[in-house]
Amino acid sequence: MHAQRAIAFALLGLGLGACAGPAPPPTPVPTATPAPVATPIAQSSDVENAYLSNVDDLIAEAADLAVTPCDELTAVTRANPNLVPSVRGFATALKRVGASEPALDTDAVRASLADLDHSMGEFEGALSLCGIKQP
Repeated sequence: MHAQRAIAFALLGLGLGACAGPAPPPTPVPTATPAPVATPIAQSSDVENAYLSNVDDLIAEAADLAVTPCDELTAVTRANPNLVPSVRGFATALKRVGASEPALDTDAVRASLADLDHSMGEFEGALSLCGIKQP
């Protein structure tokens, strides 16, 4: 949108310049140093809440998949071969971030990650029970 507006002004300027005489020399404009813009820094609690939301969503996903009947779970994993590796990978990434970020060094995060481990264990058990082998 900004590019279109700039092009339109440039074309308009060319059109007006053709009708007018030579342009007067530019008047020097004093330059001011722009004031620094404050960028909001995320509060530790905001970071923790967003992280816990992601962990809770993955726990729910793993729990739902763990209780899915074998025939349906087999069909779902065949239709979406990236599902199991994605769930596992996301769990691993969340655990890695939880262990490395100081803002996430809280009892709530540790408890949530323990719940995630439990849900992932149930999910892996369901895959094994259904005979689903995925990398």
